[in-house]
Amino acid sequence: MSDFPTRLKAARRQLGLTQEQLAFELNSTKASISAWENGREAPRFSLLPQLSAVLQVSLDALILGEGGSVDDSAGEHVVRLRNEAEVALLKAYRHLPAKRRQALLDMLG
Repeated sequence: MSDFPTRLKAARRQLGLTQEQLAFELNSTKASISAWENGREAPRFSLLPQLSAVLQVSLDALILGEGGSVDDSAGEHVVRLRNEAEVALLKAYRHLPAKRRQALLDMLG
């Protein structure tokens, strides 16, 4: 079974996020994300729910390595991608800064 730093890094990579992008989403720093992923530090307890939401991983899965990979208990929607085009689109969206994501959603809405 993997430890928290390994699960954190895997969840970030699964979404195609860089450490810098994850830091931006959490209002943190790339150095902090690196320290968490290397086991030198741990995120503040109060940051765990936001980390779980951004990474789309349940707290149980992230902290303990148990349970489902998507936390829909907080109202998150489970998305099942149908083809490579949808995967590419979702990855491109997730690489956008938060303000550009919102602008894109406003444009589409």
